Amino acid sequence: MLLATLAKMLIKLTAPTPDERPLEPQCAIGGRLNAPVPVSPWPSPATVQLNANVGGSQGRQMSPYTRQMISLSDAFEDVARVLPGYEVRQPQLDMARAVERGFAERIAVVAEAGTGTGKSFSALVPAILSGKRVVISTATIALQEQYLYKDIPLLQKALPVRFEARLVKGRSHYVSKRRWSESLLAPGITWLREWYEQTESGDLADLPTSPPSEIWDDIRSDKDDCLREKCPHFDSCFYFESRRSLGQAQILITNHALLLIDRASHGQILPDFDLLVIDEAHQFAEYATRALTLTLSNFGMGRTLSRIKKQFPNLGIALARAEAEANAFFEVLLTEAHQTRRYNLDPAMADDLSAAVVRLLQSLKELNLGSEDNLETNVARMRRDRLVETLTGYEGNLRVLAEPGENWVNWVEYQTTRGGGTNVALNCTPLDVAPPLGQWFSHPDGPTAVWMSATLSTAGADPFDFFRRQVGLPAGTAEERIFASPFDYPSQGLLYLPTHLPDPNDASYANAIAAEIEKLVNFSEGRAFVLFTSLQQMKQVYALLEAKLLWPAQHQEQMPKRRLVEWFRTVKNPVLFATASFWEGVSVEGPQLSLVVIDRIPFQSPGDIVYDARCELLSRTSGDRWAWFDRLALPYAQLRLKQGAGRLVRTRTDKGIVAILDPRMHRKAYGKTILKSLPPMQVSRRFDPRLFRAFIDPAGTGVSVEDDELWVQDFGLGI
Repeated sequence: MLLATLAKMLIKLTAPTPDERPLEPQCAIGGRLNAPVPVSPWPSPATVQLNANVGGSQGRQMSPYTRQMISLSDAFEDVARVLPGYEVRQPQLDMARAVERGFAERIAVVAEAGTGTGKSFSALVPAILSGKRVVISTATIALQEQYLYKDIPLLQKALPVRFEARLVKGRSHYVSKRRWSESLLAPGITWLREWYEQTESGDLADLPTSPPSEIWDDIRSDKDDCLREKCPHFDSCFYFESRRSLGQAQILITNHALLLIDRASHGQILPDFDLLVIDEAHQFAEYATRALTLTLSNFGMGRTLSRIKKQFPNLGIALARAEAEANAFFEVLLTEAHQTRRYNLDPAMADDLSAAVVRLLQSLKELNLGSEDNLETNVARMRRDRLVETLTGYEGNLRVLAEPGENWVNWVEYQTTRGGGTNVALNCTPLDVAPPLGQWFSHPDGPTAVWMSATLSTAGADPFDFFRRQVGLPAGTAEERIFASPFDYPSQGLLYLPTHLPDPNDASYANAIAAEIEKLVNFSEGRAFVLFTSLQQMKQVYALLEAKLLWPAQHQEQMPKRRLVEWFRTVKNPVLFATASFWEGVSVEGPQLSLVVIDRIPFQSPGDIVYDARCELLSRTSGDRWAWFDRLALPYAQLRLKQGAGRLVRTRTDKGIVAILDPRMHRKAYGKTILKSLPPMQVSRRFDPRLFRAFIDPAGTGVSVEDDELWVQDFGLGI
């Protein structure tokens, strides 16, 4: 009940300061609703609308009855006619039939579709033929772009039906006409003013370059500063125009964060929809954890109190008392060690600040703003009401932070801003997000959901048990299927599991794996991803190898991810050292990526506060001290390792080697369990150049194999 109650409070929280913004693609919940994001490469909504209006291959509108007359087999044959080289794959067709059956019978579908299955078409085709509105949610921008600018346009061309598709963005992506007219800074920037005078969408993505964050914050659409119907620009508002256009589309593309906001706010973001496809579903519980985390920060509260002082300066004692209590509250946190850690809030501290917030709330509510119906009065009322909502959210957060209960964990984090200040935030994170997710996405009266990813199952008798527990999906309520990849893994991939390396916790491990990585990347002549579970280990090994490597090398902190991927695709014989963000969502086809090295089994870090608290809760509630490992650590590691190993084989012609440099893969019993969850590649436990050459072709740089020894001929080095 507490989770459900708190979820209802989330939409009342205030927008953050620039230093509190999350890194999610579009937005998040938990006090972070309106954070703008960097300019994306997406076309404007007007462009998407134009593309979405293109008719099908017959250019005619079809009734739901006519749609139902088109079989899935016919639809995929239509795709084959317009897509060169495409052939209908049985796993893809089987998955589409499972999705179609789930939609028709209102049964949830959990589908693990191996790389190359073509799961996006398997979901899109039955969704389109259903004639119902479907929301497709993804974790990454890259997958959204694939749906919008590759898959959907192709299906619009192939299928004899007409349908519209729209990208759903958060409010903060749009400029506000009223706030623009009130801004003292933005109209003075020539290129920004010229864009504003010409734009038809008001979308941040239309801008030729990203404006300074303080400028965009001043003019973007803001829930806390919106008059809605009372605004003189309401009928032509860019944000509400985009919202109204969503009702004309059958397919809506969004991200996990925005979908969670919509469910928590009882549908305030998306129009009503019947069907839901959650792609990259393996990440959904983590997004929900971030979304449901309650946050109270000095910058956020300071910003709110400054707005109150600026907009309603006559609150006197109540405002001064709230400022004093807030300063005292956060001063205690700022005088302590500035490190992320668990934090047990003193209830007396919470009570003092809460009492001051409640008093300020009451004073705001009692303000006499007059009864006139004009723009000035309406703006004042709107701002007062939004501030009341924000303070109510703070007061609720303080109550939970003071008494979180065993299913929550409190923690504090510190961030140094570019200006040298310190943002301190108290967070309260739920240890189990399954209850609200089950209510929002598995309710019989809700939309029918398809959960899909290339990595949902783990080894064992019940392969989807871990996933179901994460997202609150009751056992026996969904059709659960594993659709095998069409790739021939035994002939396309080799799994190298060396046995001679020390334990990862051994002091000599970094030097040992550095030598092994050097040997491997010299054999592959670069063309390698070297993936690590920690940034520290990545930097240490990179430093050991930087002067020794014969190939161009970069690590992920040397340039932005998008540029790094482009660098890797275009440079000859590259070697990329990277951590978490490169374990998934990156696809490099062909021999340019012939080797993927993984430093160790990707168990979650023992220093992760939320993870540690979840482990403790599992052991405590189950009475089994090892429950945390069997039910949380091991399943997580299996899915993560499947993602990392999945970077190698992306097409039917790809081949190469995946090397996992963790001896626990053969020394520990759980290593055998993890091995069962990986693609069925050949396995080698020793460095065998002749065997390896069957999976990595020479790149013509002078590397050769003679008498089972690797030689770099151009340099005369025997390895």
